[in-house]
Amino acid sequence: MFFRNLRWNIIAQRNYWFALSAAVIVAGAIALIVHHGLPLGLSFTGGSTVDIKFNQSVSESAVRSALRSIDVSHFTAGDRSQYDPIRNGDESVQLAQKPGDSVANDRALVATQSAIADPGPIFDALDRANLKVDRGQSQITSVGPSLSKEYLSRSLWALVIALVLQLIYIAFRFGNQLRYGIVADIALIHDVLVMVGIYALANRKADDAFLAALLTVIGYSVMDSIVIFDRIRENGRIMPNLPYDQMVNTSLLQTMTRSVNTLATVLITLMALYFFGGDTLKNFAFALLVGVTSGAYSSIFIASPLLVLWKSYDNRKRANLRAAAVGREQTLAKPPAAPGSAADAAPEARRIPPKRKQPTAPPPRYRRKRPTATQEPPPADGSVGVLTEEPSDDGGDNPADRLPGDT
Repeated sequence: MFFRNLRWNIIAQRNYWFALSAAVIVAGAIALIVHHGLPLGLSFTGGSTVDIKFNQSVSESAVRSALRSIDVSHFTAGDRSQYDPIRNGDESVQLAQKPGDSVANDRALVATQSAIADPGPIFDALDRANLKVDRGQSQITSVGPSLSKEYLSRSLWALVIALVLQLIYIAFRFGNQLRYGIVADIALIHDVLVMVGIYALANRKADDAFLAALLTVIGYSVMDSIVIFDRIRENGRIMPNLPYDQMVNTSLLQTMTRSVNTLATVLITLMALYFFGGDTLKNFAFALLVGVTSGAYSSIFIASPLLVLWKSYDNRKRANLRAAAVGREQTLAKPPAAPGSAADAAPEARRIPPKRKQPTAPPPRYRRKRPTATQEPPPADGSVGVLTEEPSDDGGDNPADRLPGDT
């Protein structure tokens, strides 16, 4: 209940959280470049691991010094090459203790990327350095190159399948809303990059324990994100009038007590495993410490702000589409301009096609009209001539043409 009463705006400070994650990832990338990649364990590269049981407690420096004096004079050149990495200091030595051992640090795990067929010269070199070896309880384990490549490819496929299944599960879990699954997968990729970066900074080898811890962290981080997303969905129905970023921030403060208590419980257990669980479990405990912390951090400070950014982008996109639709409606509802206006003269001229010229008809032919009256030339003596009228053929009523009995 402590975090519910805080006025902590986590969403408004999202740029600080993004910058912190980016700084860790960039530092890890630089470490990868400096160390020429992440050191891989024998499970991925192939090689041999010699589990040596001593009769007394030993130190790592004493074991390394004794291994430099391996006698290979009686071996051929081909057999001698398998011991060269150990003699040159390219091996890794880790002290260990199993249940039932009488003293602490009475075992040493010597790992090398070369395939060792006979561990006898290694035991002889340790005996000459007064580090008595119990050969009955000592053993050697070898991994071939082909098996290591297959193991690496299957590990990568397992990681990809886990991410895809998490995406599908979360998408259906929240009502076919794909953005929840995508945001959760982005947070998981963030956790993977942080784990690889911190491993590179610590110059630790990525072995099968690292892979097991990585898959464990994916499950832990997803479940923490689902709890937060579920509260966001519930508060979205309870607080419909509250802005989305404030609603998400309220949901984070409501669930942060649960997330912090769960993280604290897991960290206490992992620290006890790291400091008191023995050397063979330190690598696994270290990977879980890094991954669980990164998973809890990404669920609160990475996944939820990314969800707010996604929602803000959708709102801006809808607002732009709505503004474009209103603009089109206003354009269609605008009254037409008055005819002959200067604004519409040019578009109207472009819109109306030119009239085709019709062929002109030939002018009508007029017939010369005959004169109905003739005038004789005046007499020479100057008297007035008599105008004579020719009979008309137009069917008119002429008294001279009437027949007897016509009226």
